[in-house]
Amino acid sequence: MSFFSRKMDYALLVLSHLHGNADGSSAREISSKFSISRPFLANIMKTLCHHGYLSSHRGVHGGYVLIRKPEEISLADIMQSLDETFHLTDCSKDTEKQTCSARTFCPIRTGMSSVHDRIRNILSDVTLADILDPVRPNSTIQFGLELVSHGSDK
Repeated sequence: MSFFSRKMDYALLVLSHLHGNADGSSAREISSKFSISRPFLANIMKTLCHHGYLSSHRGVHGGYVLIRKPEEISLADIMQSLDETFHLTDCSKDTEKQTCSARTFCPIRTGMSSVHDRIRNILSDVTLADILDPVRPNSTIQFGLELVSHGSDK
């Protein structure tokens, strides 16, 4: 099971592609490059335009352009824009329609709520820029190995 939906995966691909193409790109080009169905892609791109991530231009030289800086786009914002708000468990939803029958006496509810909040904070802190260049200075998700000495140096 994937953490992100297919819609979220594709939105990240679109944003990444447009970041690398400052002049923009057409839906046809993006659809072909990533083998995404055009109607599904059009829905994602329409949503990204509506939420101010992209600008679209019609015509022969039309297409889409990224209009926000990658540093300003968090994973949580993208998920929320796609109506896919993160919920670790049913009881972490902010709704009265929670279906868990053990909610009032659940022994792990508080702990799971804490985990949910931590993951949500990570999604809010990680930006598109972090994903595009995870080793850049100030990246919140720098990847690398840290060598740790165990025992004596003998």
